[in-house]
Amino acid sequence: MSSNSQVPSSQQKPLEKKLTLPSRETLSSLTSLPFVDTHTHLHYVLERLQSTPLRIDDYSTLRNTHFPSNLEFCINVLCDPETFAGDTLFPNTFMDWRVQASEPYIYLAAGVHPHNAKVYNDHIESLLLTILQHPKTVALGEIGLDYHYDNSPRDVQKQIFIRQLKKAVELDKPLVIHTREAEQDTYDILTTHVPPHWRIHVHCFTDSPEFAKRLIEFFPNLYIGITGVVTFGSAKNTQNVLRDVVPKSRFLLETDAPYMIPSKLNRNKKSNEKVAVCHSGMIPFIAQKIAEIKGVEIDEIMRLARENTRNMYGL
Repeated sequence: MSSNSQVPSSQQKPLEKKLTLPSRETLSSLTSLPFVDTHTHLHYVLERLQSTPLRIDDYSTLRNTHFPSNLEFCINVLCDPETFAGDTLFPNTFMDWRVQASEPYIYLAAGVHPHNAKVYNDHIESLLLTILQHPKTVALGEIGLDYHYDNSPRDVQKQIFIRQLKKAVELDKPLVIHTREAEQDTYDILTTHVPPHWRIHVHCFTDSPEFAKRLIEFFPNLYIGITGVVTFGSAKNTQNVLRDVVPKSRFLLETDAPYMIPSKLNRNKKSNEKVAVCHSGMIPFIAQKIAEIKGVEIDEIMRLARENTRNMYGL
């Protein structure tokens, strides 16, 4: 008889969850069609895994051990200025952006996130420009406005957003946009400083259907990024945007890993295992929810997303 058997259940401590990652078989079970994770932070995935028993420290092992074989590419997004100097601060590690770019399945995007707008300066911009000139860097971003956290003053956010938009147009780079609770300012700045034909990925969309409609109508080459948040019961805005506003030709699949694990992967409350982090191999579970909302088969969503990714990024 265990020592806990004499303790009332209300006083028993819950068993500590074992941190794990879903098997490749689980992630391969929904579809075999090829896919791209159009927005991820794999360096943060590996960073988080260092504090778990799954101490993976290279991108090849992460892919070969945990990603399904039908994942083709990832776009790894660098948005903290510290990561721009990864080649000098963390040389030859997974935080080194040149190591990331050398991995065959990884492409890059780079830009200063609105949280970090307050530290933007000429030196940071020079580091950013070095990354943007690399042949595997496919976009400038994520950049934009975040009025939910206000980690940088709003006037500074707007100033740095505009500065980076102008740089993207100058360099002929597609854009990755972060916008949260800043609908009117984001719309006004984009429509003022970016040509209507520009390729734009509005990443992890959680704002109103009305805002999505205005963006899609003004920018014919703008795509709405859908993450694992769409699987959450509380994500009514994102679900309604997909159902009522976004055409099948204007969405992209992304994880924004290590954030927003698709809900089904941690649904078994009785299990002694807990998925440690989100990663790019979980894209099929996002596609499954989109298929449910759109009333189509998952393979149609996978085919459409793959074509939309080619149109947005040329991958």
